[in-house]
Amino acid sequence: MNKETIESLLIQVTGPDVTVQEVRPIGGGNTSRAFGVKSSKGNFFIKTNRAGLVDMFEKEVRNLELLRRAVPQNTPEVVGYGTVDHISYFILKLIEPGKRVPDFWEDFGRTLAEVHKVHSTSFGLEYDNYIGALPQSNKQHTNWVDFFVEERIWPQARKAEKVLGTEIISMIDKLSVRLPDLLTQSKPALLHGDLWSGNFTLNQKGTVCFVDPASYFGNREIEIAFTKLFGGFEDEFYEAYKEVLPLDKGFFDTRADIYNLYPLLVHVNLFGGWYIASVRETLKRFV
Repeated sequence: MNKETIESLLIQVTGPDVTVQEVRPIGGGNTSRAFGVKSSKGNFFIKTNRAGLVDMFEKEVRNLELLRRAVPQNTPEVVGYGTVDHISYFILKLIEPGKRVPDFWEDFGRTLAEVHKVHSTSFGLEYDNYIGALPQSNKQHTNWVDFFVEERIWPQARKAEKVLGTEIISMIDKLSVRLPDLLTQSKPALLHGDLWSGNFTLNQKGTVCFVDPASYFGNREIEIAFTKLFGGFEDEFYEAYKEVLPLDKGFFDTRADIYNLYPLLVHVNLFGGWYIASVRETLKRFV
């Protein structure tokens, strides 16, 4: 994307007196193109996609606003979003990462606990959003197991039904019946919703900055489980988190694997069949 196009996007949000000085592509996204932009009105992070996908950016803005109310120093500032011609765009103030603080992981754990202290009266959210490029249903429930089964597991399982096959679908059905006895209830806590190593960076102070959330109110255990799925965070993160918000007994031995069925099914739908074996092996533990 050239400077002229980027400039026209910034004009939509910041006004006419803006000049773009530099545009550099930023990698890492699976859905949208991303750019770092230096301009006469400051530095910005811009994501773009086709105009029909502006809803994804609207929901990302709303997700970030939820997190920003909880931990403003650890959430990027939204500048704006919208469409121009055939392009949808989403603009943040560009984060210039500082040097990582020595107690980064401990601070990260405590910061996430502050997010999880924000509660709602029901599980879900007043709007649906996305996890990656996939729609994520947030229909509200008063019971956590009902929400997890009906709005997390089955929408992804049905979408992947052809590649999963009848055996795995049958196993998911059997597990769904057992979940009231396997999962614990909790207060609905605000979640990032897609928290792994690719969805946080550093802020100017060198502490954590959350990006690309798929937020909703849920059992906070599902968030901690997700952080363990792709290698996990450092031990100091979990110890500091538990000092603020202890985890119930049995979480890491049993419930974490159950909760990670959701992101595994998401990955089946996003990236194909390599993850099917992980889904099957997890299910075999419980059915």
